[in-house]
Amino acid sequence: MNSIILFWYLVCSGGACHTVPFEVPQEAAAIIACESGDGLHYGTYTRWARSATNDGGLFQFNDATYIWLTGSTHAELDTPDNQYRAFRQLWNNGKGWKHWKSSQACWSQWLQVNNEGQAVWQ
Repeated sequence: MNSIILFWYLVCSGGACHTVPFEVPQEAAAIIACESGDGLHYGTYTRWARSATNDGGLFQFNDATYIWLTGSTHAELDTPDNQYRAFRQLWNNGKGWKHWKSSQACWSQWLQVNNEGQAVWQ
């Protein structure tokens, strides 16, 4: 599985800050580009995205789902790592692609659903 470092993000504790690489597989980067990015360019994103339907974060979780997965509200206020962990739970190695079915027309430019029902890189 290929991965991509989308961005570096800042972590601060006790007045000291440092950057942390945020690495995700290319499939996750495709979902992010469609859910919180511009939908046209692979690797685009808005970490603090909030939709008109009240979905939030990189992967556009609705609040009820994000609470169920993490115990926290508003994915867009949580760390990228926590958002990615929640994504992995639902994504289930591509078998959970239906959670992002509404953006399939976008992400199908990079991913396809194979005969086993798994979303994989084309």
